[in-house]
Amino acid sequence: MPILLFYYLLIYNEAVNPDSAQIDQIRHAEILQALWLSTGNVKKEDIKKFSIHELDSLNLISNKTISEQQAEREKRIAQQQKNNMLTWMGVNKDGTE
Repeated sequence: MPILLFYYLLIYNEAVNPDSAQIDQIRHAEILQALWLSTGNVKKEDIKKFSIHELDSLNLISNKTISEQQAEREKRIAQQQKNNMLTWMGVNKDGTE
């Protein structure tokens, strides 16, 4: 085996760690994404909801701390609730009726 290939494989094995839970979660999320998008039932505006970060149920892919993830989740939920309330009231997002 060439020495350069040996170094590449060594770095890959040590830095990326292909047997880690994070790599397994990435594989799982990509499989879920492929399955959902291959059905043909996903609208164009909903495709962004099927990113691997959105399908990461264990929060292993993100490099953010749990408190940062919680803050983002709360912000996203609050924005969705605001949009739902405005829609229910018949008000557009820009404030006009």
